[in-house]
Amino acid sequence: MNNLTKDELRKINNRSLVSYADIYTNIEEVTLEQIESFGLALSKREHHDAEAHEKLHAMGAIYRNNNKSILSNERISSACEACAKGTGSYTTFVSLKCHRDCYFCFNKNQGEYNFYLQNMKNVNGDLKSLVEQGVKLTHLALTGGEPLLHREETLAFFQLADELVPDVHTRLYTAGDLLDEEILQGLSEAHLNEIRFSIKMEDSLQKRKHILTKIALAKKYIPDVLVEMPVIPGTGEEMKELLLELNQLDVFGINLLEFCFPLGNAQAFKEKGLELKNPPYEVYYNFWYAGGLAVAESEQLCLDLVQFAMEEKLKLGVHYCSLENKFTGQIYQQNHDQVLDETYQFSLRDFYFKTAKVFGKDKVKVRKVLEKQHVPFTMNDDYNFLQFPIEAIPLLKNREVDIVLSSNVVEMEEKEQVIREVKLEWTTPEKFVLEEV
Repeated sequence: MNNLTKDELRKINNRSLVSYADIYTNIEEVTLEQIESFGLALSKREHHDAEAHEKLHAMGAIYRNNNKSILSNERISSACEACAKGTGSYTTFVSLKCHRDCYFCFNKNQGEYNFYLQNMKNVNGDLKSLVEQGVKLTHLALTGGEPLLHREETLAFFQLADELVPDVHTRLYTAGDLLDEEILQGLSEAHLNEIRFSIKMEDSLQKRKHILTKIALAKKYIPDVLVEMPVIPGTGEEMKELLLELNQLDVFGINLLEFCFPLGNAQAFKEKGLELKNPPYEVYYNFWYAGGLAVAESEQLCLDLVQFAMEEKLKLGVHYCSLENKFTGQIYQQNHDQVLDETYQFSLRDFYFKTAKVFGKDKVKVRKVLEKQHVPFTMNDDYNFLQFPIEAIPLLKNREVDIVLSSNVVEMEEKEQVIREVKLEWTTPEKFVLEEV
């Protein structure tokens, strides 16, 4: 399967197909122009990591969530596993106030950012409401801002969770600066399952060592202690040293996040010689995740660190969480419980609804086969295509037709179902592999 780029379209001799696909390639071009208007350039070198992935596969790395999440070993938080589909997971914050000023912070992208700098959410009231509504919760988290700027509210939230939903997995995100034995004792008594520290590579070595002492302290009270941090290009040797130190502390694991540009503060990124990953998305869509756009070379470094952990046989679980991995829960939640006509199939790989289309002169050939095999199909006169289930593509073997694979998301507009086509790929009956879809 190939993406339908301008170059690919030049190879296809089907005017109706080319005309239809042009709509999407034009949308992508406009989107790229809009992206660059935020002030950070796209890398001129297109992103390819095939060799690194081949090496990791050969070493036995664990690939999850359609290859968007990669593990050095089987140590992964159950919260990360739940994140792929997003069901049962609830993350909230007391406020977005923070004592740090990270140049890559994306909180400003969140709705009502300025309001929650000055005001606090009623997190306990929200939790009670969810429970009263019968919402099935499996994982609860408190993030920020910095939650420990609100010690009493943070502790009260986990105490209430322990009372109302004692079987739910709970976790706390923190920079670690404000953590002490007193709050850890309280969190332990509230049966907090997991704490995730954020280590900042722009901090001094002394400051990072100080956070490591907080991590060691947390291990005395909290069952699972993890680090979660973006991986900044150019910090490879420091990151490897950090992995070794965390392994010595017997930390449960580390989540390596693909580093992102938060659509603002471009000058700080430029000064560090950073550019945007090209292409920036696998699918161009309005994703909820506020993190921004992936930075070039971050993924390559993350893969290198997973390989390093495996070569060093670290007990520490090293998990690479790509930007694309953050999107899958949204797509699953929008699509998984929807019912579409028989020409659509829900993909268990990437959670999009998939369908196949043939255009113009190819419609007659395909229609004859489908009718003979009693396969459902629909016709679209506006764009001159026939749409049918992807499972029927193998029936077209030995027929020379160009097939467009369409990925779709279900949206609700004024309580009505709208099917949004978000990606087109090209294939033929000979090239198509159903298991890859």
